[in-house]
Amino acid sequence: MTDRAANPPARAPLAPGAPFIGLAARMRARPLQTLEQAFRDTGDGEAVFIRLGPYKATIFRHPDLIKRIFVDNAANYTKQTRGYLKARLVLGDGLVTSEGELWQRQRRIATPAFHRQRIAAFAEIMVSATEKMTGTWASQCEPANGTTIDIFRELMNVTLHIAVQTLIGIPAGKELDDVSAAVTEVLERTNDIITNPLSLPLWFPLPKYARFKSSLRVLDEFVYSAIESKRRKPAATESADLLSMLLAARDEQTGEGMSDRQLRDEAVTILIAGHETTANALSWAIWLLGEHPDMQQRAFEEVSAVIGKRSAGIEHLPALKFTRAVAEEAMRLYPPAWMIGRRAICDDTIGPYTIRADEFALISPYLTHRHPGLWDDPAKFDPGRFLDGRSERLPKFAYMPFGGGMRFCIGASFAMIQATLMLATMIRRVCFERVTEQHVEPYAMITLRPKHGILMQAQPRKM
Repeated sequence: MTDRAANPPARAPLAPGAPFIGLAARMRARPLQTLEQAFRDTGDGEAVFIRLGPYKATIFRHPDLIKRIFVDNAANYTKQTRGYLKARLVLGDGLVTSEGELWQRQRRIATPAFHRQRIAAFAEIMVSATEKMTGTWASQCEPANGTTIDIFRELMNVTLHIAVQTLIGIPAGKELDDVSAAVTEVLERTNDIITNPLSLPLWFPLPKYARFKSSLRVLDEFVYSAIESKRRKPAATESADLLSMLLAARDEQTGEGMSDRQLRDEAVTILIAGHETTANALSWAIWLLGEHPDMQQRAFEEVSAVIGKRSAGIEHLPALKFTRAVAEEAMRLYPPAWMIGRRAICDDTIGPYTIRADEFALISPYLTHRHPGLWDDPAKFDPGRFLDGRSERLPKFAYMPFGGGMRFCIGASFAMIQATLMLATMIRRVCFERVTEQHVEPYAMITLRPKHGILMQAQPRKM
């Protein structure tokens, strides 16, 4: 890092952009490429200052600078950004968007529900749903060619079923098709509102806003119905879903529980985050394994040796080291949370750079995970980096698929258990090959998903 005394703090170098709007149009159209180009245009340093229409932001990509925002001076960085404000249209004041005393209280109440021992009880549901999905593929197969599937669509569907059962505690039924469509609509529309600084207010009579409001009603009715049902008939918390645990939980300091509105916000947050991010991570993992058949074979051999012909279980997790590393490496290359934003309350000095009050501090795990000064051959798919100690030698915040600091994702353990068990189940039962006539492109919405899905050839393995 630059010596501060020799080089007094100054703004990060300005990325060239269009008059008045800066990089706003390019960020809306191709955000990942625009960010990478901004660093190249300014000398591949550790931070870049950009203009996004009326907004000013600095993107930081080195872990030492990120630590200042996440930890050392975290109190100076609020979530009062355009992105989080617009996300509240859907998430309300859930753990992702709330701040201050409300967030601290909600986090205290929610934390016991996410203990690893309780999450482990959901493993059977995760594996059973994945086996049912792969069984459906097998029934559709041609003897020689297998079957062609959109792995992203399949995983979005199955992870929603898993989330509804484990997080909300409702048996998966036909209404999930409506819920799934509603989740997709509200996420796409929220992303559109966030990335368009000239977007009109929601009261404006546009068809897309009507669809957004209708979809939000579907989601709300589903969640409020679940809350009402659980208040009438509480479940035993030892084996309950996470919503039941949250409903029964009490703040250790005040003895208070959550209101229906607070439960709704947390339920919608964990429902969306609990299936969208895992589906994205697993889709990219399967895509990468399809490109690297040697890695897929290594994963298959590990799973076969550890699990055999049984179903994967929580007891197998410690031995599924390479399988977990595949998921970790997929999230390095394609982190579901590709951008994290904060707004500076006061002027601050971050390494050799300065940021001013009311400006945005942006952190992109996508950029940091591909930093050539941190990672060996950063564009290469190499799960071994999470097995041989290379990743452990990196500074904190070089790898942050679940954020960092006190706002580290409360569902990280849930996500890794689910991703590892589902990936092991799929690899044990199916051999994946890429369909060559397709262009797979990362689509930087609120999460990083494949823009047009991912077609894969799925050939059942002999059990």
